[in-house]
Amino acid sequence: MLSFLIRRLNLLLITALILTIIAFIIDRTVTISHAMATLDDRNYIAQYFSYLWQIINGNFGYSSIDQHGLLKRGLVFFASTLELCFVALLFSSLMAIPLGLLAGLFRNTKLDYMIMTIAIVGLALPVFWVGVMAILLPSIGGDILPVDGNLSLVYDIPVVTGFLLIDTLLVTQQYGVFAFIDRVAHLILPALVLSFFLIAEIVRLTRHSMTMVMRSNYIQTAYAKGFSRTKIVFTHALKNALPPIIPQLRLQLSTILSFAMTIEIVFNLNGIGKWLFISLKSGDYLVLPAGMLIISGFILIFSIATEIFMVLISPLRRGSLYVDK
Repeated sequence: MLSFLIRRLNLLLITALILTIIAFIIDRTVTISHAMATLDDRNYIAQYFSYLWQIINGNFGYSSIDQHGLLKRGLVFFASTLELCFVALLFSSLMAIPLGLLAGLFRNTKLDYMIMTIAIVGLALPVFWVGVMAILLPSIGGDILPVDGNLSLVYDIPVVTGFLLIDTLLVTQQYGVFAFIDRVAHLILPALVLSFFLIAEIVRLTRHSMTMVMRSNYIQTAYAKGFSRTKIVFTHALKNALPPIIPQLRLQLSTILSFAMTIEIVFNLNGIGKWLFISLKSGDYLVLPAGMLIISGFILIFSIATEIFMVLISPLRRGSLYVDK
């Protein structure tokens, strides 16, 4: 186990080093092209280590427009993006996991074909088009749900954690639960749009995992012993079919974040996608390396943490660590 952790730590450090090199190249290109660095200073190695030291100390630079720290602002906007992804993952899991389990249990039936057709349609539809359609539907139905912004303008919520679902609960003495309810209302439509892609992926992964489990030897042995199908599914199959979905869904994290950033622009949400779009449009190109480090750093840490977590909870994965010993 210790050697596994050391290998993952080495992977984390090497990948982080490569990311900082890419960020440094972007930063130098931007600063030199905007005459913010001397052209005769060619000691790029010394410049890189100076840049790396600033990154380690949490100095990602400052906005060329308002001089605000890029790390602090980027983390606040990224928290909003993560909040959208979390709510969308919650929606999609509640709908997709039961559908995927049914498709795996009744493989090659009409029910399976119907569920997979819905999943394929979800994968085929462009996320920005679904977002535009979702904006038009409330206007036709009478503006039931808000389609613009993170929160109504009547609420002034101080930034504490960056997650508005939490920050709105910290001001209940001033607004009660109305600010929290308003935040939830603003999240419903964007989260449902993002759920279109997630539902399709989770249904496909759950169906495949359930199919493999139902074909395994111990399930066939349980049938031979006379156990009922209900007992086999709920006692043996479910607990072994769901864990393999987690590492597979982890591989889709970058795609999920990119879709969330697109949805933020469509729904005018103050997330990291809109922040990067507005900043780059305004000529504040220094946000690009900062945003890249924040997003890619999170994906890297989350992926390795998920892999370690799966080793801790899965006996099969723990056993694979000692196969060669």
